[in-house]
Amino acid sequence: MRITVNAFNLESSDGIHTLKGKIYIPDGEIKGLFQIVHGMTEHIDRYHEFMSLIAKSGYICFGFNNLGHKGTAEDNELGFIAEKDGYKYLIDDVVKAYSFIKEKYNYDNYVLMGHSMGSFIVRCVAAEYPELIDKLIICGTGSNCLSALFGVGIALAIEKIKGNRYCSKILDKIIFGAYNLGFEPLSKYEWLTKDRSIIEKYQKDKYCTFRFSVSAIKDLLILSFLANRNKWYKSIPKQLPILLISGDRDPVGANGRGVRSIYKKLRMEELNDVNMFLYKDCRHEILNDTCKNEVVSDIMEFIN
Repeated sequence: MRITVNAFNLESSDGIHTLKGKIYIPDGEIKGLFQIVHGMTEHIDRYHEFMSLIAKSGYICFGFNNLGHKGTAEDNELGFIAEKDGYKYLIDDVVKAYSFIKEKYNYDNYVLMGHSMGSFIVRCVAAEYPELIDKLIICGTGSNCLSALFGVGIALAIEKIKGNRYCSKILDKIIFGAYNLGFEPLSKYEWLTKDRSIIEKYQKDKYCTFRFSVSAIKDLLILSFLANRNKWYKSIPKQLPILLISGDRDPVGANGRGVRSIYKKLRMEELNDVNMFLYKDCRHEILNDTCKNEVVSDIMEFIN
């Protein structure tokens, strides 16, 4: 199936920035809308191969670069989301982009997928706008609620002294420093994937290697807290089909333990259509790891 890839611009919910997005349109019967939300310090261009496959399967697939990221932010403000409550804009921008695409292409069957930081965003969207989503895919997520609160407290303290745009090596080390432990020390990004070509490309991409400001890390941690508190589990519609996917060596998901915990808690809330796949010996970016074909196959089965 042929697909057409178009760029789109959309005013962010912050009223300041313009979201830079891409939409993949299949030439044939349309099955629905598929939105993907990317992770921290990356961009939607990295999902070109995956979005192409989703479009070829019959879905209009779209996504945009979040606030503080490539194109949506100027280069001198990469890693900074907002002066206050940036996490709210990240959530609202997802809904705004969906409404924008839905108005242009009025198809039902809306699938929402988020990876890493994006997983926390889409989990919050599902709780705040439960009527919108037909299927939810949660990729590379985590479950630690208490450590998120601890990190927010540290970020607030540093922000008070240094300002909200300050980039703190200490905070980075506290929050992310353990991610690369246990992997071969070839680079600081070994926790992402076993694919050396992906890591090398990532290291050369200035839109992947910038650092988050203390306020942006605070926003990330607040999203993680909101997506893991007890209220979140009780807010998810019981009929919503959910797919949880992660590498079993992904430190964000505590090597699978955090993802299993999320799965069990969802089932305890009587959500019966919850599916979980943990990919053996794979790391954080399962769409870029040796399991990617298996991941895509599982996603296709879930959405079709």
